[in-house]
Amino acid sequence: MRHIHTLVLTACLLPAAAGADLLGVTVGANYWNYDISGTARYQTRDSANDIDVNRDLGYDDGNLGYYYVGLEHPVPFLPNIRISRTDLDEDANGTLTKTVVYGGTTFLFNEKVSSKVQLDQTDITLYYSPLDTVASIDLGLNAKYIDSKARITGAVSGTQTANVSGWVPMAYAGVGVDLPLTGLGISADGSWVKYKGSSFYDYSLRVTYTSPWFVGADIGYRKIKLDLDDFDDSFADVEFDGPYAGLYLHF
Repeated sequence: MRHIHTLVLTACLLPAAAGADLLGVTVGANYWNYDISGTARYQTRDSANDIDVNRDLGYDDGNLGYYYVGLEHPVPFLPNIRISRTDLDEDANGTLTKTVVYGGTTFLFNEKVSSKVQLDQTDITLYYSPLDTVASIDLGLNAKYIDSKARITGAVSGTQTANVSGWVPMAYAGVGVDLPLTGLGISADGSWVKYKGSSFYDYSLRVTYTSPWFVGADIGYRKIKLDLDDFDDSFADVEFDGPYAGLYLHF
């Protein structure tokens, strides 16, 4: 709710600034329905301890709302900026298909386990628009802050937690095409980085409609992949992907 209140306040305050034809402001929220898949382990390099998030932990799919604010301006040499926030919070129950070591705790084959995972992401994107007509191209950098907390509790073995956090600098690119006189547009954007065996990417494809009254809607598909190789003691190959829909205000 705190994030929603912030976006509403921002939406109320910014039209006056945008009215001077100096700024382009977008404030929006999306509802994302995603599937979860992949494996994870903590504080061990032995891949025999990989835990399958579907088969072992019982995760399937989930949904969440995420929010963003974007600012474009005509000031030379200064980048445009977009800030977004995605908070993932899921829990599940499962049965282990093998004995694994997770963070120093041994969980047994066929043991009943409950788990909870939080994956909060803040993206600060700075970009330039070398082409901004009917077609558009955006190029820049995205600083993604990942704050993840995971907990596994076994019926026999007890509880183990894993906390992972840190900044991830990523390359950013976006392309789009507007269909004249319709309000419709097609676009895609994403961020990517590969560093010391770890790789991250986060991209979206969408169709948008902007009405004459500043209100718009979009539907699309988003995918996040985290391939971690000893990132803050974590090893994982996890994907979140699925369709989303949202509304935005554009001034």
